[in-house]
Parts: sequence; structure tokens; C-alpha cells
Amino acid sequence: MSSRIEKISQRSKGQILERLKKAYKMPEFERKASIDPVAHIQKSDEMLEEMKRKMTDNKYIVEQCDGISLESKINEIVKSYGYQKMIYGESLELDINKIEATQKICFNQEIENLRTDVFHSDFSIVRARVGVSSHGVALVHSSKMQPRMLSLAPTLCIMLLKKENIVGSLVEALNLVKAENEVLPSNILFIAGPSRTADIELITVFGVHGSQKVHIILYE
Repeated sequence: MSSRIEKISQRSKGQILERLKKAYKMPEFERKASIDPVAHIQKSDEMLEEMKRKMTDNKYIVEQCDGISLESKINEIVKSYGYQKMIYGESLELDINKIEATQKICFNQEIENLRTDVFHSDFSIVRARVGVSSHGVALVHSSKMQPRMLSLAPTLCIMLLKKENIVGSLVEALNLVKAENEVLPSNILFIAGPSRTADIELITVFGVHGSQKVHIILYE
């Protein structure tokens, strides 16, 4: 009986592989943009206000960088917590010398070489590609220049987002990433504020699978 089952399994596997080969060559196959179930037309200032409101509901601490530099705003936030140890990616594009921290670690090596530093840093700074007004989330995709763990391991995550990079829906955000990347990033995160769960006796606990605190700085 076992040999018969094995033969059927092998035949089924062969049939599946053959169908996949033929499907790949189907001339009528074409990539289509994802259907957007929440598409709506809004002005940029309306999307900004909607996103700020929903991000606040998601427990983000929403900051605006008006009249001061990003570095100064970051220093204000970090000083309020008394944090000193920072980790950041190579693509940050800030003047690191202006960030007030006693330790500044660039995440430019394999995680195995920086594991202690990554998991014992007080705060990280990451750049969000877009903010999504319909859900109040920020899209961050990982790369060698900005590894995934930057937004997950430190206690505080400070996210930077240009106001012009706000879209109306999740589908619009994904289609943008697809258009910009011939090969999709290995990891795409939609971050909805600090990590939290209510599985423990129905009490909300922050920081279970990510940062306990998330600030997002909106700037021009």
C-alpha cells in the first residue's frame, strides 16, 4: 500500500510541476495592479490629518518638525526619556554628530556580529517609505542599509516620514513599492505603533514583539 501511495505522490508532484511550467509560458498571463477596496480621493492635507488622527489612535506619538532640524527634534525626544545608546542604519541621511547620545552604533554588519548592541540599544531611528492615512500605519521595508531589527529590538523607535510621502490606502502603498523595486524587498512592515498584546489576562502589555514606544516625526 505504501509503495502505491508513493507512486501516486510522485505522479501528482510531476503533474503539478508540469502545470507550473506551462502556466509560466501562458501568453495571456499579465501582472495586474492590486484592487484597492478603500480607494478614495483626498487632498494631501486631508490625508495628513486623517493619518495623524489614526496614528494617535494606534498609540503612535506623532511629532511635527516645524522650525527646527530633524536632529534637534530627535534630541528633544531622546532627552525626555534619558536614553543614551542609539543604533541606526547606513541610509539614515542625518548628521549623526548632531545626535546627542553617548553610544552611536551603525547597523552595518550581520546581526551575529551586533546582536548584543542591537538588543541592548535604547533607541533606533528609521525612515518610513510612506504613511497610510486609511489605517494610520507606516510602511518600512528592510534592506542592508536599514535592517528589519532596527524597528523591532530597541525600546524606543523614532520614525521619520516626509509629509509628501502619505498615501490613501494599503494597496496604494504596496503598488508604490512594487513600482520602485524590480525585486521586492525581503521584508515589508506595516507598523501600527508600539508592539502590544492583550493575551496576558486581558491586560494590554507593550513591547512584546517590538518597541514599547514609537514616535513618528512628520517633516517637510
